[in-house]
Amino acid sequence: MQQMRHLIYIVILALLIAGCANDAKGLNDGEGQRVSQPVDTLYTCDAAMMIFAFQPVRALQILDSAVLVGHVSRVQADQCRARIYSYSQVPAQIDSLLGGPEGVRLDSAQVLSERLLQHDSIRADLMRQKDVLEVLSYTNRMQNDVSAWMASLRQLVDVCHQIGTSATADALLTEAEIGLALYALGQQEKGMAKLDSVITCLSSGLPHPEGVGKSTFTFSYLDALIIAIKRQIVLLGSQGKYAQTVPLARRIIDCLDDFEAHPEAYREEFSRGPSDDEHRAGYIRFYRSQALNFLAAAYASLGESNNMLQAFSQVEASTHEASSREHLSRYDALQRQLEAEHLRLNTAKANMRSVTIGVVALVLLVLAGVVFVKNRIISRKNRQLAKQISDGINYKTMFWAEKCTQVTAPVTDDINTFSDEQLFQYINDIVVRERLFLNSCFGRQTLIDRFSLSKERIGTIFSKGSEYGKMSNYVLQLRLQYATKLLVEEPQKSIEEVAVGCGFNSHRYFTGRFTQFFSMTPTEFRRAQS
Repeated sequence: MQQMRHLIYIVILALLIAGCANDAKGLNDGEGQRVSQPVDTLYTCDAAMMIFAFQPVRALQILDSAVLVGHVSRVQADQCRARIYSYSQVPAQIDSLLGGPEGVRLDSAQVLSERLLQHDSIRADLMRQKDVLEVLSYTNRMQNDVSAWMASLRQLVDVCHQIGTSATADALLTEAEIGLALYALGQQEKGMAKLDSVITCLSSGLPHPEGVGKSTFTFSYLDALIIAIKRQIVLLGSQGKYAQTVPLARRIIDCLDDFEAHPEAYREEFSRGPSDDEHRAGYIRFYRSQALNFLAAAYASLGESNNMLQAFSQVEASTHEASSREHLSRYDALQRQLEAEHLRLNTAKANMRSVTIGVVALVLLVLAGVVFVKNRIISRKNRQLAKQISDGINYKTMFWAEKCTQVTAPVTDDINTFSDEQLFQYINDIVVRERLFLNSCFGRQTLIDRFSLSKERIGTIFSKGSEYGKMSNYVLQLRLQYATKLLVEEPQKSIEEVAVGCGFNSHRYFTGRFTQFFSMTPTEFRRAQS
């Protein structure tokens, strides 16, 4: 039993090791190719921030998983959550997820950002402070809390200055936001002057490191300049000064044309700009479309229909191109999604097959073990029972032999003078010695003919002179006892041959009575004696 238990443990361990090896090697993708299994590196901040704009719920789920597997700390996850709450393009999903009214996401983003700014890890890292303050200032702006917006912008400017040259463009862009906040506070002239100052500084670019009077205009400055000009166009438009917006919009287009023609001139070591040609084209297309819309609106307000139609025509062409690119991009994205889904389904099916096979194998193994153990137990019990049967038969034979010596028949030839017990011993001795019971026709009539006894006297002999009660029980036990001898001494004989050799007409009847009498089948008895 102990050995069987050890065997089961070893086989289970082997199955587990094989399953782990299969996971490590990967599964088929449905076309005979091996693919790597997904690993938990999916759950990172980067993975969440890549999709948060249009899949905020999934991004938040990734962050929760990243915290559970230990890839990010709770503080890092909260920093990402605050940005998702503020900048998601589908705010209704976030509001619904948080279970609050419209705009509850902004309240949550504000609370998270203010709490993060008090955390030691954020206060010790200027770049992380900058990120949190950007979220907080944007959140305050979206909440129309101009005072809080202004305060967070000033904090952000201070942090950018502490970071140094790499954040100068961000500092100037934040100054442009301050100009917008001043305008919202009713200080229009001061706000506009702030924007003019920022645009002038951004246009000059960075001082050349060799100090030869040149400047280095990087993408960060280009991006900040375009956004600052946009802010000024919006403010001028709100004042009805459309004529002043035209050169500003044209300036945006000129900057984009130069960026498109000379992208290498705008490269910098650390930049959040477009990472490849496709992203750069999308960036240029987006801001050029906005600039053309500004021009069209200005010309319409100024009554310059020709220029307006020309601007609208350019906007239409740009929109058509963008739409075509967008449809193509969506098609490619959908194709990739379908391929990924196909791969995921194949992987899931393969995993399910592996699990099913493993479970079935384990169940079969356990069942085989249970059957093996039960058979061992039954076999051991059968051996014990067979030994008890053999010992019982031997004891009974010795008992009757001893009794025959004690109960002797009188010295006379008239058996009618024998007592019932004496007569039974006399008849039994002849029946056993001559094996009369092996004849299938052996019965009451045989004894009547052999010993010239009446039917009634023979009935009395077995009912009063023996322990059998009646002759049929006596004959059955003699035959079954002889069967135990044949089963052991003549293993070449079949069960049917043994049955016939013991005087039974049917081997089924023999098997049934043998099992009933000895609590085991003839086959089990023979196996137990081997």
